[in-house]
Amino acid sequence: MTVMRRIGAAVVSAVLVGGLFTATAPAASAHRASVTMNRAGCTYAGGSNHTTAWTQKVRGSCKGHAWVRLQKRNGYYSPWRHAKNFKKIRTGKGQLKTSMHKTWRKGKVYRLYHR
Repeated sequence: MTVMRRIGAAVVSAVLVGGLFTATAPAASAHRASVTMNRAGCTYAGGSNHTTAWTQKVRGSCKGHAWVRLQKRNGYYSPWRHAKNFKKIRTGKGQLKTSMHKTWRKGKVYRLYHR
């Protein structure tokens, strides 16, 4: 099973049992954090830990892409990255300060903060 499928299966399972929360600014600091985003009949999931941030469309057939961006502890913001269903970006261990997730180019930004 690919990483994308494993993440998708875990996210769908968590969504079905209500294990994920919808983040709003400011979100709680964490070592690992998740967000569920809904738009136009689609469900997206975003997540991050101290090295990786990802966004994935987990349900629906809307036209939006999975968008992700990160901020490092030194203040650097990565450019927004996106793909049709899943996008992941990485940084060095312990460098991730904030991950940002959205469901389309002009969409609401959901932030996850790290310690």
